[in-house]
Amino acid sequence: MSSSNDSSLHDFEFILMGLPGLQNVQHWLCFPFVIVFLVGLFANLVISSIIVTEQCLHEPMYYFIAVLSVIDLTACLSLMPIVLLILSFGSQSVPSDVCFLQMFCASFIGVMQSSVLVLMAYDRYIAVCKPLRYSTIVTNTFIVKSLLMFTVRNICAVIPIPVLAKLLPYCGKKSVYNIHCDYLAVINMSCARTAMSENFLFIIFSLIGLPDAGLIGLSYYRIVRVTLKLKSKEALEKAFSTCSSHISVLALVYLSGLLASILSLFENNMPPYMHPLLSVIYLIIPPTLNPVIYGVKSQKIWGAILKHFTTIMSILKGNKQTVHL
Repeated sequence: MSSSNDSSLHDFEFILMGLPGLQNVQHWLCFPFVIVFLVGLFANLVISSIIVTEQCLHEPMYYFIAVLSVIDLTACLSLMPIVLLILSFGSQSVPSDVCFLQMFCASFIGVMQSSVLVLMAYDRYIAVCKPLRYSTIVTNTFIVKSLLMFTVRNICAVIPIPVLAKLLPYCGKKSVYNIHCDYLAVINMSCARTAMSENFLFIIFSLIGLPDAGLIGLSYYRIVRVTLKLKSKEALEKAFSTCSSHISVLALVYLSGLLASILSLFENNMPPYMHPLLSVIYLIIPPTLNPVIYGVKSQKIWGAILKHFTTIMSILKGNKQTVHL
């Protein structure tokens, strides 16, 4: 049996080589990435735990924020450890199944973020445009059913990504010039690629990315139309404040994705390390900044954080005085 067939039928390993052209200096990038990882980890844990424990935050809008924080937390935990390992110690061997699992996680997290943003946009649309019917439309049952529906849709959509990659034949040295198991970087190592494997990400973007962006855009278009008709300055400010954090997160997610896509068109004219670096930045920056945005812009969440912080400081101060006595 040929080595090509062996690779497609048996377990093997990929070697993640790190950032091409920067292997000798990439360890310096470990420090900012560690900071990003710790901020993302801590901020998402704080936001999700605050929403779970605070009764005043048990509302649909905050439930969606909590779900997004859990997704962002999963993004940090599934991607950052291997990234930090490679930046710190150089190339690492990764079992193929682990690589394909990380590939699935990265893809699933991306489409789940998009799905939650759609639900958040719909939630704000109902809150602003149909406030009297909000409590009867956006119920706990609606939240659970919609999240389950999107989860099933997204699993069905991204399962083919690792399957297509696994079915490809891999021969020779399986060196992936990246710091994580990026789908395109991995399939570029195969001996032969199919039209489906090369174009599947575009299919996902067409079937999920564009419709989700369209629904979000339609929701906020209607919100803007209704908001502009409000004659009361107080009502206008309230409508803006209730949507500002969501708009900030939407801008962060979609603009970072758009920037990565535009720069990928000029990949041949850029240094070889740019694509893997941008792909990681796109995957980790939104999960890190999302909870920070919600923590700062949402007055209820910020108030709950300050309350817990004050309580903790009071306890620590009391313990310190007890020790002195």
